[in-house]
This record gives sequence, C-alpha cells and structure tokens, in this order.
Amino acid sequence: MATERGPKTNGQLELDPEPALTPEELERAADAILADLCARHPLGRPPRLLWKPYRVSAGKAYLRDGTIGLSRLLLTGVERLRDTLVHEYAHLLAVDRQGLAGAGHGPAWRKAMKDLGAPPEVYHHYAVRRNVRRQKAIYACSKCGARFETHRRFPRGRRYAHRDCGGILRLLRVERVTS
Repeated sequence: MATERGPKTNGQLELDPEPALTPEELERAADAILADLCARHPLGRPPRLLWKPYRVSAGKAYLRDGTIGLSRLLLTGVERLRDTLVHEYAHLLAVDRQGLAGAGHGPAWRKAMKDLGAPPEVYHHYAVRRNVRRQKAIYACSKCGARFETHRRFPRGRRYAHRDCGGILRLLRVERVTS
C-alpha cells in the first residue's frame, strides 16, 4: 500500500511504497532501533519511548526527562520510524554531550546526526492533516465601531484596545465555522 510522503519540488505528492505496519510491529521495530542506537552511542540513561497522537510532528525529544515521543499517526513504516527516531535520539545525544547548549538544531545536533550516520535534516516531508478553523470571534471597537474577526476568543480577564483609535474591543459573538 503506497502512502503519501509529502510535496516534491514540482508540487506533486511523493508516494512512499513502504507498507504500513501494525502498531505492535512498529513498537517492536522502535525498540530494536533504539537498542541499536543506545549500543552504538550510549547516553547516561536509555530513553523511554512514548507513542502520541501527533498530527504534524513526527516525533519530539523531551530533553529534561530523556523521553522520545513518536507519532502513531505519521510513523507508518520502518523507514519513517528510523529517520524520526534517529533525529530525536540525536537531540538527546547532543544534550548529553553539551548540556542544554546542545538543544535545538545547532552544531551539536548536526554533529550527533553525522555520528549516527544520518543527514542533518530538520523537517520531514510527510503529508499531514493540519488543524482546521472551528470558530470565529467577532469584536467591535467601542470608539470607532470597526469590526474584527479572529480565529478564537481573546483570553478573559483583560481589556484589549484598538491599536488605531484606542477604543476598547468588545466581543459581539462567536460563530461556528463548518468545513
């Protein structure tokens, strides 16, 4: 089964011919890949893997507790899993070597990626399902009457001024947006 990988430079979606694995197969593959990474480049303590419903991020490295979060929605095959796990492990390796100065996608992370035998690519190109707008809030300026639409309500307990005239913005209504 081919899955969409993301946009190519010509605007077409690239197909990933890798077959989708079951969640149990992915977990076993992740454990094996992580064991190999830990054996070749040990950390102070081995990281823990968490499977999360990330829709846009393929993975996240939680630096303070040494945990790697993996997307159970985007990581469907071994190649995606390996690329993401190596990327996130490189974050932990860079912080293990350099402290919090190694956080991010800077030189310490790039060296860790090279040491792990992977190109230092920051972004994936998998097709993702982005958030959709569910509501719009409509505000009016109490001084000049100008109206504004926002994607969500402003936080309560504060007053917001119109930048052009200084009038206070008042919430008129919140409307549901259907897709």
